[in-house]
Order: sequence, then C-alpha cells, then structure tokens
Amino acid sequence: MRKTFALLAATALTHSAFSVPGDKAAVFLSLPQGARPVAMGEAYTAISGDIYSAHWNPAGMADLGGWVATASFTPTYLDMYYGYLAGAKAWRRTALGLAVSHFNYGELEGLDEHARNPNIFTASDLAVSLGFAYRLQRQKLQLGASARYLSQRIENESAGTVMLDLGAVKKFRQLTLGAAARNLGPGLKFVNETSGLPITFGLGATYYFPNLPLTPALAVEVPMDDALALALGAEYSFARYLSLRAGIKTDRDAGFVSWLRAGFGIRYQALCVDYAVIPSRDIGYTHTVSLGYKK
Repeated sequence: MRKTFALLAATALTHSAFSVPGDKAAVFLSLPQGARPVAMGEAYTAISGDIYSAHWNPAGMADLGGWVATASFTPTYLDMYYGYLAGAKAWRRTALGLAVSHFNYGELEGLDEHARNPNIFTASDLAVSLGFAYRLQRQKLQLGASARYLSQRIENESAGTVMLDLGAVKKFRQLTLGAAARNLGPGLKFVNETSGLPITFGLGATYYFPNLPLTPALAVEVPMDDALALALGAEYSFARYLSLRAGIKTDRDAGFVSWLRAGFGIRYQALCVDYAVIPSRDIGYTHTVSLGYKK
C-alpha cells in the first residue's frame, strides 16, 4: 500500500509538468522525448528523418539517411529525472533503431498497510525498444513498427510487459502527413494489481516551404483514457547552423502558461545540441537537453 501511494504521488508531480494520464502504469511512456520535439510543442507525429521518430512515429526512421544517435536528459522535480538514448541506421529503403528510456523517481517516502512506519525507498521505470521502418518509394509512403519491453521497479519488487508502436508517414510535395499508435499492449501487472498502459493515437501534418527555412507542424493526440490534446509548433533555421523553435500543447488540467514550449538547436558538422524549456505553474521550469550525431 505504501508503495502504491508513493508512486502515485510521484506520478502526480510528473503530470504537473507534462500532459500524461495519471492513472496508468508507467506514465513516463507518454513523456516527450527529445529537446527538438518538446520545443516544437510535441507536434512530431508527421516529422520524419529524425532520430526521435523512434519514439513519436517509427515510420519516420525510414529516411534517416545513415547512422544517427542521440542522448537526452530531463530533470523534472526534486531528484526525479528521465533520460533517453537512441541509435539508428538507415539503408536505401529500410531503417533499424534501438532506444532506451529511463525514469528515476528518486527517493520516496512510503507507509505500511496501516499507514504507519514511514521509510525511504526508490522506484524507477525502464523501457527498451527495437524499431523497423520501410519506405515505399513509388507511393511516397513510409511504414514503421517498434516493439518495446517495459520494466517497472519499486523497491525490491518489479514487473514487466511488452507493447507495440505502429506508424505511417505519407509525403506529398511540400506536405507530410503522419499517423501513429503508441503503447499498444496488455497492461502491467504489479504484485496483485493490473494497470493499463497509456495507449495514445496521433495524427499530424507538417509543411515544408520550398524557399523558406520554416517548418510548421500540427498534431492531435488522442489518449484512450484522457482528454484530446492539440499540439502546434514551428522551427526556423538560419544557415543550417542555428534553429529557433516554439510551440504549444493544450492541457485541460494546466494553465495557459504550461502549454508553452520553446527552444533552439545548434549544429556543427555531424554534431548537434538541442535545448527546450517548458514553464509550469506548479514546479517552475522544466529543461531538456539533447546531444545528437548524424553521419
């Protein structure tokens, strides 16, 4: 009992910074990965050719164009934090990617079944995924899937489950459309309690101007057991070395200030550094930093 209450408290703190369903197992699966997607308001369902497609829409990996790797880190509240590591290799029409995400809840205070005897314990979540994408050149269509194993640990007890992400990307001249289904799985049984996964469906669109380095993006997120969320974002690039980004994502449980996102990216040859910030009325500012490599 003490473990359940403590973990729910940690989940509530996480929810105050990000729009995720709070009554599901491993809500960190719905947390945004990568500074670039965060800064663009999480409107990333139709963005392709980016390593973070492994999280948002596996079909987007099909046109990565070589070796790509990234590491991302986000401290949330007190000593809680989460990180993301991913690498992928694209060939002519196919791509294969591996990603690891981790959430550390830090030290939590729990009680026994009689609401007495407080003590300190730790909890964490870990997910490992393997993704595949294929491009149908003539149809300008990309398809992708990602299989993931989730492990959740609370003190000395642990549980695991498997899930699947599916995605598709359709390209026109300047317009790209995307669709994704994330966290499809049977749920997670922890001790004697079974909780569903944060299953989410997404639709998105991105427009690429032929003579302007501006990329606007739109996405609609439809969680199975939460309110629909609308994400809007844009990126403006200067000489391919500097990119400025901004966006919003609606959240019925947060004020307008918590909808806002902003950030930037700096690229030099094969390396890039990205940064994003989200203001919150409850816990202040949440910062995400990512380091990427593309060969």
